[in-house]
Amino acid sequence: MAHTEYVPIVNTKGDVIGKSLAIEAINYKNAYINPVIRIAVSTHGMLFLCDRPMTAILDKGKTDIPMECYLRFGESLSDGVTRLFNNAFPHVDQSIKPKFNIVYHFENEVTNRLIYLFIVDIEDDSILCSPRFKNSKLWSFKQIEENLDKGFFSSCFEEEYEHLKDVICIREKYKES
Repeated sequence: MAHTEYVPIVNTKGDVIGKSLAIEAINYKNAYINPVIRIAVSTHGMLFLCDRPMTAILDKGKTDIPMECYLRFGESLSDGVTRLFNNAFPHVDQSIKPKFNIVYHFENEVTNRLIYLFIVDIEDDSILCSPRFKNSKLWSFKQIEENLDKGFFSSCFEEEYEHLKDVICIREKYKES
């Protein structure tokens, strides 16, 4: 039991109202809301996307942003982001930090989540060449838009795309000035 992991149960405002075994969060799908951290990677005005694992609960094999995990019970959002980022990029300069963007409630027939979306800007895109990210590549906004609403991307990514595009375009604009 020492390795039993719990995830918080939250309301749509993010207030913790209970906890459940992490394994039950998968089985109870829509019974309650669990917080999920997602981190998008931007480099040179493009998004880094990869295939979701075939073991994923939601949208198996669809193209998505590279990092996602449940927040653990008792873990701060900051600690959860650090855990997720360091797991994906264990040898990357620790000064690179994902930045919080939005929180939104996402529910469908498969899951019920409160999603905390972060974006990390990476200058050196060589760190993205990792066997951890299956079928990954950098996508331009034009390439993404040609494939939206065709069942190619994950449902969360489709929900987040316009926001991600706006934020990245603004950041790129101010990098140039």
